[in-house]
This record gives sequence, structure tokens and C-alpha cells, in this order.
Amino acid sequence: MKKIIFSLLYFLITSVTSAQMAIGEWQAHLAYNNVTQTAPAGNLIYAVSDGALFSYNTEDQSISLFNKVNLLSDTGISYIKYSSIHNTLIIVYKNSNIDLLINESIYNIPDFMNKTMSQDKTLNSINIVGDYAYFSTNFGILILNLKKKEISNTYVLNKKVYSSVVKDNVIYAATADGLYSGKLSDNLLDVNNWVLSNAIAFNQLVIFENKIIGNQPNYGIYSFDSNSLELTNIISGNFSYMEVFDNKLIAGNGNSIAIFDHYNSVKYMELDDNFNHLSYTKSNDLYWGSNGDKGLNGYKLNNNKLEKTVSSIIPESPKRNLPYYMTFTNNRLLICGGGMDYDRLNNPGTIMMMENNKWYNFQEEGIKEVTGLDYKDITSVIQDPNNPEHHFASSGGEGVYEFMNRKFVKLYSINNSSLQTIFPKESYKLNYVRTNGLQYDKNHNLWVLNSYIDSVINVLKDDGKWISFYHPELVGKPTFERIIFDKRGWAWITSMRYEPGVFCFNTNGTLEDTSDDKTKFIGSFINQDGTNLGRLKILSIVEDKDGAIWIGTEKGPIVIYNPTNFFDDDFYCTQIKVPRNDGTNLADFLLSNERINAICIDGGNRKWIGTESNGIFLLSKDGLETIHHFTTENSPLLSNKIQSLALNPKTGELFIGTDQGLISYMSDATEGENTFSETAHAFPNPVKPDYTGLITITGLIRDSNVKITDINGNLIFAGNSVGGQFTWNGRNSKGKKVASGIYLVLAADAEGKEGIATKILIIK
Repeated sequence: MKKIIFSLLYFLITSVTSAQMAIGEWQAHLAYNNVTQTAPAGNLIYAVSDGALFSYNTEDQSISLFNKVNLLSDTGISYIKYSSIHNTLIIVYKNSNIDLLINESIYNIPDFMNKTMSQDKTLNSINIVGDYAYFSTNFGILILNLKKKEISNTYVLNKKVYSSVVKDNVIYAATADGLYSGKLSDNLLDVNNWVLSNAIAFNQLVIFENKIIGNQPNYGIYSFDSNSLELTNIISGNFSYMEVFDNKLIAGNGNSIAIFDHYNSVKYMELDDNFNHLSYTKSNDLYWGSNGDKGLNGYKLNNNKLEKTVSSIIPESPKRNLPYYMTFTNNRLLICGGGMDYDRLNNPGTIMMMENNKWYNFQEEGIKEVTGLDYKDITSVIQDPNNPEHHFASSGGEGVYEFMNRKFVKLYSINNSSLQTIFPKESYKLNYVRTNGLQYDKNHNLWVLNSYIDSVINVLKDDGKWISFYHPELVGKPTFERIIFDKRGWAWITSMRYEPGVFCFNTNGTLEDTSDDKTKFIGSFINQDGTNLGRLKILSIVEDKDGAIWIGTEKGPIVIYNPTNFFDDDFYCTQIKVPRNDGTNLADFLLSNERINAICIDGGNRKWIGTESNGIFLLSKDGLETIHHFTTENSPLLSNKIQSLALNPKTGELFIGTDQGLISYMSDATEGENTFSETAHAFPNPVKPDYTGLITITGLIRDSNVKITDINGNLIFAGNSVGGQFTWNGRNSKGKKVASGIYLVLAADAEGKEGIATKILIIK
């Protein structure tokens, strides 16, 4: 008899469902932990942190985040500048793209980015004079008309311009050779019309009280008389920045600050805090410090001293934009910052965790003092399945770190484990214990890959004992990266390059009895057509829900549909052939031109494929259909270079690690339940008149048959769930929006043996 569970959920509006992202929505998870620049704009203080933008409202203390998902055109901000006349925030990106933020709307000016130039476009500073913003770059000066929102001129001086200003219709450009000037009435496109006014190498210029003020590194700040060409030193010192805010000239370097109320009135002070940048707002008479990892801070000037009144404004965010490796375990997203490529990346030791939308960081400070080694290049991280507060992390050269409650406990290296160093006889031997690929087996043994070592496979047993395995076929293969355990408990181990390939290790359940082990390494795969694919870089590996092993290579994915055949002499892999459907009967190998950096399997057994330079693909379970292809051009994706993927199986939220940071996408597939339960529900519920998105029914058995009827039992819509989730657009089978009322959702498993019913209230 079919089992039916009935749930009255049509008035269910909980904090969980209301906060949940809608299917198809994106969310950026960018780092905001290193504030480097501020731009006051009335009651808003805009701040750049780790190349991302946020604002702080001084009236209500609210924080707003700006990113490619909700407003901006690009990622990786290099510079901001505010024009009070035009109420415009100029945002310049590292790729030379330009946004103008005006009254919470964006106007994009991509011309500079798209302009083909042999010269370096790097921006050094921006100064605003009336309707014009003067961009000082490594090739010369670009002028942006803020009123017309267009680039009006580009002056190529063929030299690096640090800063530029305009006075009396003359442009002054600070270069390493000295101060150049050019009359706006002359043809300044001709480099011969620029004159060297003096040989002082300023790195910043401003107009203050109708005077040209220049900063000369290591010497101080000078005023420059444009008529007599004379220089006057107004303060000595070494200043790294100088800017005018609300008729105050501010210059600083670290904790040294000079504040000019007037040309001949300066307050100089040495502070406890270090600043990347200091700005000022007249409206609340506060100074705003960009204090790096101390965040955004507000200060009041009192008796020649800046006193902190607003402390450490740092938005909730990951610590760094380094999603090199990710894994999702027990409602937690774990990220480590990497990494290894052909050599060490020398990234700071970074382990981040997100749980219930809150970010936590693992200890970094103090580890070097205990170990005597730099803490950097964390290559993988794993949570103890028996203790969620216990973690291990591998590294690019120092061994394996152990953490409890996110605090450092121990470093496993050559003296207290089976791990080995590449250079045992050298003084720097402790910096070459290269580890990766942390993974627990079903018996709670922690496996570690020790690259460049003959005994690559090392295991920290459940009883605390370390053992290692020597396999002749692994000797000389230096770049082992990942381990997965399949449903049989077999270990699949990848070697990325130099001697790339896949190693399968079946212990037959007897870890320390090697007599019954089965092992095999394949470096050159043969496909179903008998073609030798040669030595392909192996970049990712995963098992799908049907037990097939999907392997990401530098030339697309290959699939092992029957892994038990791996040890056979006639074993072959499969390259999926996608029909062209053009009447020719021809087909192309799936994504054969793509480097596959990451693969993730969703609840519906579909494949998310992350590529090196072409964004991310969602493929049908058999790989023959491309359901989605997201790139920076057609989505909020931060970059087309995908480094890592991780999936929340309960919600379907896919986390996408790119070289520009982390972003997530709410997909329409969740992990299917083993049985139906009362946790199955629909959201939003009720469906209000202004809602236009998809209605989601979640908590279903994988691939459930779903029918939606009206209260009289008339069939409105039918289909199958993707994994444990089904979506409905609120329309009938003819595409017409349904009327107000209560609708029944009837779901049964694929065999019709078990079912569930719930209700949805639609209000028009």
C-alpha cells in the first residue's frame, strides 16, 4: 500500500524559507577584510577592501555591499574617487573598466578597457576638476567627462604619469623625469607640446587653496608657483598619499599624518594606528581611516590628536579571496587558500569556514612562532567525521596541520609521522614536506598524499599510528593532488602533471595487510575507439551517483563507467560524444577544448563542470545536454577561471571558487531523501501577488513523480523532481498563470510505492 504523509504548510513562512535564495539567484561572497581606500560622499563612506566595494552610512550605521551580482559591472576594483558636483562615485577596475555609481544606479564606460593599446593602462591616480576627471596612467593621461559620461581625450606621453591637475587651463603631469605641463588650448595629442616645467619627481599633485601642491617621496610636500616655477617646501617628511577632502589637505604615511586646514596651517601627528589612506567629511567632522585588516575606522580630531569614535567596520565576509580548494561537510563550507602550481604560490595560510551564512577563520597568528616555519600554502582541509570541531590541513611544504576548535594543535612532519621531505640532507628540509589530498576512509583513517616522495600514500590511522605505502608505479610521479573513495571503498588518486595519471588502490578492507591489495596506475588512457589519449594533465576527479568516475583533464572530461574493469588488461575509458544534430551524423567529444579544473555532482546526478577559461557548465546526467553555460559575459560570475566547486546538498546552493573570489548560485537540484517525511515543503508559501519566481517543492525522494492539482483534483502540472527538489512556475500545462486558490502537490517515488502530499496557497 502506498504510504501518504500529509502536511498543512500553506501558511508556512519561517526564517529559513524566507531567507533562502530563490532558484537561479546568485550571491557574491567577497572578502572585505583589508580596507585600502575611502571616498566620502555625504553621509556615505565608500571603501575599497580586497578589491571589493562597500559603504558605511554614518546616520544609521548600515553597511551596503556592492558587487557584480547586485549592481557593479566588473570585479577587482583598483581605485575610487567621488565627485560631489556630480554626485558620482568613479569606480575603476584592474582591467581598466569604468563604472559611474550615481544615485544607486550604474553607468558603465567600457571604452578604456576595450581600447587596444600597446602601452600599459595601469591607473595611478584620479583628480577631478569641475566636469572632468583626470586619470593618470602608465602611458599618460585619460580625461573622463563626468557630465557627458564619456572619455573626451587620451594623451599618450609615453611615460608613467603618477598624478595630474589642471590650473589656469594648463595640465600639469607628475612623472619620474619631473613635472610636465601642457596648455589645454594646444594640441596635446602631440607629445611635443608638453613642456618639462621642472625636474622634481612628484608622485602626487593636488590643487589646494588655488595652489599646486606636490608630494616628493622622502622629501616632503611643496607648493609650486605656476608663474615663477618656484618651489616652496611647506612640510618635510615621507608621505605615501596626499588628497584634498572638503577643503582640508591630508597627507600621510602609515601612522604619520599631516592635516592642513589652510595652506599655512598644519597639524602633524604620530598615531597608534597605521593607515593605508585617510579621508575627511565636513558634514560630521570625522576622519575616516583605511586601516587594512583593522577595517574602516572613524576619528575625531581633538587637541591635535585623532581619537577613534567608530571602530573596525568590517562586513561579514570570508577573510581572503582565495577559494583554491573547497569542500562542503555537515552544513559547513570549508575553504583553503592554496596552493601549489608548478611551484609554491606563497599564499598566506588560509582556512575559512562558513556555517549558517556566518564566516569563521582558523588560527593563523602564532603558528610560525610554535613551528619555526612560515604558515602558508594550505592545499586541502578536511573535517573529522567523528568530531566537527577537529580538522586537518595539508600544506605546500610544511606537512599536515591539526586544529581543534579552529585553533592550531600540532604540525605533523618528518619527526613525528611517516611523512618525508624531498631534501632530507639539506638545512631547509622542513620546508619541503609537500602534502595534499586529505581524505578519510570509512574506517576513520586519514589519508595524505606526500608528493615527490617514493612512499606517496600516508595514513594517520584511527589509533594515532602513521603508516605509509610504497608502490613502484608511483615512484617519480611528483604531483599527486586528490583522493576520492568510491562506494566500494577503493581509493582513486590523481597525479596532475609531469607524470600525470590515475592510481586505483583497493586494500580489500585490510589496510595493513598488503598481500591482498590490488593497485594499478594509468598514465595514458585509451578511449572507447581504441585511441590513446596520451599523457593528459589530471585536474579533478569525482564519483557520480551511479558509481561512474568522472575525471577532469586538460582536454575535457573522461568517464569510467564500470570502475571494476579498471584492473583489466582491455580496460578503456569513455569520452562522451555529443551529436552535432546537423544532419551529418557526426559528433564531438564533450568539452574537448576545455581544461576541467573542477567537477561537482548535484542531487539529480547532473554534472557541474568548472573550466580554466570558459566559466562553468551544467550538464545532464549523461553529459549529452548542456543545461547551463555561465560566463562573465552572460551572468554575474566573477571570473571565467574556475578553481573549485562545492555543493550544499540540502539546499542546492553551488559554491563557485574563482581566481577573483567566491560566488554561489542556487540551483534547482537537492539531494534526494531516502523516504518522504514531514520536512518536505513548498516555498514561498503562500505565493503573494508580486512574486514572479519559481515555486519550489523540496524534501522529496530522488527523481520523484510530482503532480500538481487544484482542490477538485484536476491536473494542473506534472513532472519529475531533480534529485530531491521540484520547481513549478505557477502556470498550467498550457503556460497560463493559475488563479488564486489552494493547490495540492502529490509526489511519489519512481516506483509509486511511497508518496507525500502538501498544499500551496496562491494569492493573486
